[in-house]
Amino acid sequence: MNQFFKANYPIVAMFLSSAIAMLLFFSLTLSAKDHNNALDLVKSGEIMPLATIIIKLQKLEQGQIIEVELEKKKKRLIYEIELVNEHGIVKEYIFDAKNGELIKEKTKD
Repeated sequence: MNQFFKANYPIVAMFLSSAIAMLLFFSLTLSAKDHNNALDLVKSGEIMPLATIIIKLQKLEQGQIIEVELEKKKKRLIYEIELVNEHGIVKEYIFDAKNGELIKEKTKD
């Protein structure tokens, strides 16, 4: 077994459960057209895969992801991700979808 995987098993397990939850969430809330558009953007290199962004997020904050949106704001695509952390606080993270840069982090009321 890979040393990285052994050392980070709890993080990897949380990531996988979050990723599965996100796939279920997306499959229930996105239309086929939206899903195909997002896949096309990833394939063309215009945006990073959501899984890559989630890995970045999990390094910043542990918690359960409750909502993800891919939106266009100010002529750039962004991922807006809401999660509930281990203290029950809802936070929103905004990432540049092209380069994965964290743009903004805020606590929701």
